[in-house]
Amino acid sequence: MPKERRRSLRESVVLRASPLRRVSAELSAMEEPQSRGLPAEGVLVPQVTITAATDGQSDTEPDPVNGALRRKLSNSSLSSTGSSVGHEESEDDLLSDNESKSKGIVTLEHLGDTGEAKPWWKLKTVVHWPFVTSQRKRLSWVQLAGHKGSFKAAEEGTILKKYSENEKLCFEHLREDVLQRFVPEYHGVVERDEELFLQMSDLLVKFDGPNVMDCKMGMRTYLEEELVRAREKPKLRKDLFSKMLEVDSEAPTPEEKKQQAVTKPRYMQWRESLSSTNTLGFRIDGVKKADGTCHTDFKKTRSREDVTEVFKDFVSGNGNIISSYIRRLEDIKQTLKASEFFKKHEVIGSSLLFIHDHTGRAEVWLIDFGKTTALPDGQTLDHLRPWQEGNREDGYLWGLDNLIQTLASVDTTCTQQSVPAECS
Repeated sequence: MPKERRRSLRESVVLRASPLRRVSAELSAMEEPQSRGLPAEGVLVPQVTITAATDGQSDTEPDPVNGALRRKLSNSSLSSTGSSVGHEESEDDLLSDNESKSKGIVTLEHLGDTGEAKPWWKLKTVVHWPFVTSQRKRLSWVQLAGHKGSFKAAEEGTILKKYSENEKLCFEHLREDVLQRFVPEYHGVVERDEELFLQMSDLLVKFDGPNVMDCKMGMRTYLEEELVRAREKPKLRKDLFSKMLEVDSEAPTPEEKKQQAVTKPRYMQWRESLSSTNTLGFRIDGVKKADGTCHTDFKKTRSREDVTEVFKDFVSGNGNIISSYIRRLEDIKQTLKASEFFKKHEVIGSSLLFIHDHTGRAEVWLIDFGKTTALPDGQTLDHLRPWQEGNREDGYLWGLDNLIQTLASVDTTCTQQSVPAECS
């Protein structure tokens, strides 16, 4: 985007902001050195990067630099508010199928110690936290399957997510909706390093060593307009062809093999036919456990049985946590049915974020509204009917029903005890 256009967008947002927000922006400008990697004295903000595997030893031990570090997010990492994509693109454009090789682990490094490019799918299973407990809690979030640079650190209890006009409008509408209690608290638009961000609550701040799962909801993760646009202006994509081959060398048609390329709609529809998006109306996008292990290799997790096994492992057989999740999902379901926002929006690419820790605390949150779009005046969706191009149905409630049933099947195999119980 040209600098002039970006500047115009920033100025228009700032002008629309409240006086208090403008004052905050001015204060942020006064504190520019801090936003450029020079935090206030005593504040430890780590830099988070992905590095290549070694002989089991860390390349560098993360020590404070001038008493402070800052954090940077990699595109293989999970955010407490998830990872939305631009309104104009599917998230399947963003993720290489080499992710199946990824351990998704992050390690803290010195500020400015970037080094040379390394093969990111070979990762160290080490996380260094040279911080006290209160600092560790506020820094314990990372991002599964998102854009590099989509998130930035903010003051304690909040994070910054790259600006999306569509998502901003959704958050503003949700402030007045019954769904508000199930979405991250929204704190408005702020500017950092000449970029606009949405500021929102960090959903992991109350947890001690959280386990996190991202479930993408709905029977499709692409907008109808993406199909229309690609059909009107077809574009062959060699990168998507390569990604298809990585998963299944027999998937391309003879014509596609000859062209060594596929169209984006063809890739998106093929991609979703592999996962439980097609069979259950939701799919697991990523899991990060408290021990640091991280998995995003769920592209072929399609059957209810396979999904059930993933959830069993995620909760380590703790039936109480599964029960808490089911209760939360039932509450969300009833609230969705009463929500005016939900009735009047096509919800695409949105996720449910599952979080629990060793204390038994468990929560589920609605995240990612970058591709959630308002319907024409007078039109509503029931989110249950099968999708046919033109009806804009997303299958969200169908997927939620299947998700609840899947967790219920996990629940029946776990004994209800006050301590973690092994699933049969």
